Amino acid sequence: MAARPAGGRLTMATSWHRGGFAAPATQSGSGSSKLVWVAQVFYFVFLMMVFIGQQPFASRTQEELVAMAEANDGSDLFKQALFIGFALLLTAVQVMRKEPLKYRFTFWPLAIMLVWFFITCTWGVAPFVSFKRAMQQLIVIYITFCALSLIGPERLFNALRAALIVSLVICWVSLPLTPAAVHPPTESDKALIGAWRGFFFHKNIAGAVMALCFIVCGNSWIDRRKWYYALFALMAFVFVIGTKSKTSLALCVGMLAISNIYRALSDNTQKRAILLLMLGFGMVGFLGLYIAYQPTIERLFADPTSFTGRVSIWQVPLDYLADHPYLGAGFGGFWQVGANSPAFDYLNQQFQMLTAHSHDGYLEIWVTTGPLGLALLLISFLVLPAYWFLTGSTKENQTLMVPAFAIWVFVMYQNLLETSFFDKDRQVWVIFLAAVATAHATFKAKPRPIWSRRHLNQAETVNG
Repeated sequence: MAARPAGGRLTMATSWHRGGFAAPATQSGSGSSKLVWVAQVFYFVFLMMVFIGQQPFASRTQEELVAMAEANDGSDLFKQALFIGFALLLTAVQVMRKEPLKYRFTFWPLAIMLVWFFITCTWGVAPFVSFKRAMQQLIVIYITFCALSLIGPERLFNALRAALIVSLVICWVSLPLTPAAVHPPTESDKALIGAWRGFFFHKNIAGAVMALCFIVCGNSWIDRRKWYYALFALMAFVFVIGTKSKTSLALCVGMLAISNIYRALSDNTQKRAILLLMLGFGMVGFLGLYIAYQPTIERLFADPTSFTGRVSIWQVPLDYLADHPYLGAGFGGFWQVGANSPAFDYLNQQFQMLTAHSHDGYLEIWVTTGPLGLALLLISFLVLPAYWFLTGSTKENQTLMVPAFAIWVFVMYQNLLETSFFDKDRQVWVIFLAAVATAHATFKAKPRPIWSRRHLNQAETVNG
């Protein structure tokens, strides 16, 4: 009702209404300049260097793998120069650019989490090692989001898909050309013998990357109906089978199916909410099954030849947390940080001397950065992305949001049995970062209603 002043005359009232839709200003510009193309090439090369590594096809024993994990503390001068070089190159392109940014960083929970990680380095048994590992994470994250701000989510995801396909082709070509593309009979872990690994150093890494390649190419074929995407998806799926990676094989088909359900629900927020709740219940159900069938599961998983003895490995950080419940061991400071590694005081089986991580990404962050680190992880990579995927998907952006959703779900589930969150410069972690960055930028670019105020005339005021 409009207010009636003392003179008895009606004043003009106002009302808020939606007057159209607006996309963020960060999406302006055609993105066709040479600098944008150069930035995309830089990011693609960075991805290929991460995927291939410095010693592709090298023959390694389990002991050598653990030694490499311990040595991967950020002290590698070549890798330092490489990553800092990419960061500086992208920064130079950023300075020289003439077009508006395609993305402005507003993912502050991730930045807060990194700050906390650096703080935890101060009380670790090897603070300098923890600090160097945290710096490595900072540079990798900076490269991802700097590239995103220059080239936008579509070009970023195109570079990721191209790197996955090139890696797939190299892995297939390597099988008949070098015996190093398959785990040799000399492996101390007999479960690895005969498993395909391509140029990757371990079959589980190869399985996860090829599973993500299958998901990305499968979704690209569904969206674009190009025959070669179907061929690449089939090649990736067969390679996952060859790796004998149980976790990746179980997840890849399910994630492709779930992503297509998500695609079908791109215009229905309520049904997407049900899908996300079901996925969340699935993760909770995994923990519930463990509690309900703990003796059976422990007998199966504790065997070092079955699922890498995960339950007995999980017990090591859990025992540490029982004694140190609040702060954790410091970022990257629990396993393989020298003779004083906190894990060594809690080992319960001999084979765990060769263990480099907790085989559970959530548990790894919890034991190294404490409950606060775990809470920040869940907010940054579970709660917020769930909101983006719930409210940010449309028919127009589904070619980006659907595969990003599939990668997100894959990695969230995979970290129940593997460790990829903040895992140095590992392939799955870098792919996950690219997917999360793509989803956030696409969510921010979704057109949103413009609310404006208009004056109501006298008749509308009286009737309203």
